[in-house]
Amino acid sequence: MAAKFKVTFTLDETDASYFQSLYRKAKQGAKTQDAEQIIADARAIVKDVKAAKRTPVFVQDAIDVLADLVDLIQDEDYAAPQRVRNEVLAGLAYFSDPEDLIPDHIPGLGFLDDAIMVKFIEDEFKHELWGYRKFRKTRDASEQRPWASSAKSRLDERLAADRKKIRAMIAEREAKEAIKKKSRTHLGW
Repeated sequence: MAAKFKVTFTLDETDASYFQSLYRKAKQGAKTQDAEQIIADARAIVKDVKAAKRTPVFVQDAIDVLADLVDLIQDEDYAAPQRVRNEVLAGLAYFSDPEDLIPDHIPGLGFLDDAIMVKFIEDEFKHELWGYRKFRKTRDASEQRPWASSAKSRLDERLAADRKKIRAMIAEREAKEAIKKKSRTHLGW
């Protein structure tokens, strides 16, 4: 039986600042990059991680988030607002940078920096990811009868209603978080 153990680490302020600066730099660079190339590069990382042998579970989990982010901006049914698409695309630009902190070919650790960066991006888009996953789950569970002529229009109407409801819930979640952040800042936390 293989031994199982947990490894945790904490990024101190300097480490976090370093990754945040990489993230800001990537977002700035996204303005001059081709959107399709950014998406292709992010998809390539997902594919490489999935194909890699002995990839740590936490890296695989992070890469699943990366795949969801790409799907979020490409899912026509979800129809993320253009502002959201642009912001997520800018966040994904990091994965187009060939100057990786840890080269991806190093077994077990090569995708560690990518996983850390995904966590920064995931935190920034947590509400949008929540909404997309909720939408996807609802859509995937919807009854679809392709042989019925009215099925397509009913599904389109239902998806539109779901999108509207989820957009409102995302806005509500973001507003609540903004209030919490403001009160923490006011209290000096």
